[in-house]
Amino acid sequence: MLSRDALAGAQGSWAAKEDTGETAGALPAVSASEARALIELLAARGIAQGQLAELLGLEKSTVSRLAAGLERKGWIRRGRDEGNHRYVRLYLTPQGGLVASHVWQAWQSRQARILAGLSAEERAGLAAGLRGLVRGLAAEGLLEDAATDSG
Repeated sequence: MLSRDALAGAQGSWAAKEDTGETAGALPAVSASEARALIELLAARGIAQGQLAELLGLEKSTVSRLAAGLERKGWIRRGRDEGNHRYVRLYLTPQGGLVASHVWQAWQSRQARILAGLSAEERAGLAAGLRGLVRGLAAEGLLEDAATDSG
């Protein structure tokens, strides 16, 4: 899951690259909520607005306003579900896909820099601790499809 702070930090990395000319063309400003929504849409390749609200942990009315803003920016479009035409789904536009890809790359770049700053011993300890955390969360029923035997 991507935290609001992690994505806001990724945006900072993205803005810094923009200032130094590391990226091709000017990239638009993206709020943390927009970034999270774009990443979810990139992964889902079309999603119902209610599902997006659930994934983001936001109220449906908040996601409705968020989606309207993304639609105004030309980053998403609403379309009928291919399997059931009664349902409307949100899809990334080509421009939205590009923005989402840039946000995702910035986030991954920041994550890689943080991990590179850890010693091998620290990375091993972090990996072991995270495995234990996942086991604990799964035991509490807080994770779906968690691998508890990755030991």
